[in-house]
Order: sequence, then structure tokens, then C-alpha cells
Amino acid sequence: MRKIKMICIDLDGTLLMNDHHTIPPRNLAAIRRAVQAGVEIVPATGRIFARVPQEVQQIAQLRYAIVINGAQVLDLEKKRPLYAAYLPVETVLRILERVAPLGLMPEIYQKDHMLITGEDLARLRTTAVERDHLEHLLCREQPVEDLVRLVREHPEGICKVNLPFFADPDLRAQLRREFESWGGLQCSTSMGSNLEINASGATKGRAVGALCGALGLSRDEVMAIGDSDNDIDLLRAVGCPVAMGNASAQVKALARMQTTTNEEAGVALAIEAALRGEIA
Repeated sequence: MRKIKMICIDLDGTLLMNDHHTIPPRNLAAIRRAVQAGVEIVPATGRIFARVPQEVQQIAQLRYAIVINGAQVLDLEKKRPLYAAYLPVETVLRILERVAPLGLMPEIYQKDHMLITGEDLARLRTTAVERDHLEHLLCREQPVEDLVRLVREHPEGICKVNLPFFADPDLRAQLRREFESWGGLQCSTSMGSNLEINASGATKGRAVGALCGALGLSRDEVMAIGDSDNDIDLLRAVGCPVAMGNASAQVKALARMQTTTNEEAGVALAIEAALRGEIA
């Protein structure tokens, strides 16, 4: 088996603790050792890059990031996307029209911005979304007056539509089936009550494939660590998939290794095993 040369790491539920912003010190120490050993460390997240914790952004030699569920692979040195899969504006408008009567508070992820109406932002604060995650998320929101008008006037670079809170899980399942039946869309979840809608090419798996192609790496030289629905395609795309101890059953079924939970520095244990050559 080949040596691990790149490690893709999910953030929420994986690298980060349950407050969605604290990184266990052991995780950071393991990442630094991997970088020193010449391993490419790549955050792989549903977030925009501006919401990646500063401790991650400031990792020495951090060159690439997979963001917005794989809608973009960012080349941080050249300050441009290496890969992108954007939503057509007609599809975004159709989604907004479909959910308008349902009160689902849609967010648009466009380039490095998160856009939501001021009214929906106020309503989102009243929901049962996990409070730590909500407060960290809201600090990056940009309230707009009219989301539909903004999309019509600025249609370029739309990466994702997020429906951040469903009180009714059956409605979420129904809409997921409906959106996926339209064709050209990929739906996933990263929180207990949301639904994320990307272009079909916007998956973490497609993104890591594009990055491997650019760097000349084989899938056997890549490890990925994740926990939830939006990590499944990523774990399928690499030679060494690792599931967190808190991962869903579906994620665990894909893994070659299961580590401890995000609260127990499970990322560090996986990286340390890779550096020792135990899971190459």
C-alpha cells in the first residue's frame, strides 16, 4: 500500500468539538506533525472558507480547501477556485419559489458569502437549531432585503441553497426526494434539522477527485475523516476512509478505520496512525 500523502478533514462533528469552533489541542498538534512530514492537509467542509476556524486557516503550508460541500476547491495561494460546480440561477429561483410558502428561511451560499433575508434571520433565531452552532453561524450571515431579487441581479457563483431548520422531518425527506428528482442536484445534511442543496457535481468526493488529478495523487494516497451525510461521497472517493466514533451508521459502514469521537480528539488518533503507517 502507498504512503498517505493527503488527509481531507471534515470540520463539524469531526475536527471541531460540539460547540462548532473549538479544536482539541491534540488535533492541532497532529495536524502540525503531518504538515512537517510533508502530508497535504485539506479542510473538507460544507462551510464557506470565511467560516473555517482561524486556527485551521493559519496552519502552515495550508494550500487547498474543499468548501461548500465540494462546490469549490480553493487554491489559497493563487486565491482562485481550482474546481467549481455552481447552481444555475434558474434552478435556484425554482427552489426559492418552491419553499416560499413553507417558511423554511432559505440561505444562499454565494462565493464566500452567506445570504438570507433579515426577516428570515430573525425567525431563525427563534428556532430549535442547536444554539452554539446557530450563534457561530449567524456571525457570518449577510442580511438582504430581497433574496430573489439579489439572485436575479447577481446570478454568478451560487454554490448552495441551505434550508437550515425543519420542524417536520417528513417534510425534509419529501423535499429532498423532490429536489433530487429534478435532476442535476445533490442534497445532503450536516446538522440534525437542515437540508443542503448543491449542483450534482458539488460533492466532497468529486472535489477530492479533482484535487488528486491536479496534484497527481492516487486515491490510495488519500485519507479522509468524516462523520455525517455530506461526508459519504468523500469517504467513498479515497483509499483510506475513516469514520469518527460519533459518525452515522452509514458513514461507519464505509470506513476502513473507526476512531474516537470529535470530543475525544478522534482526528488526532487517525492522523497519528497514518503517520505511523498503520492504516496506509
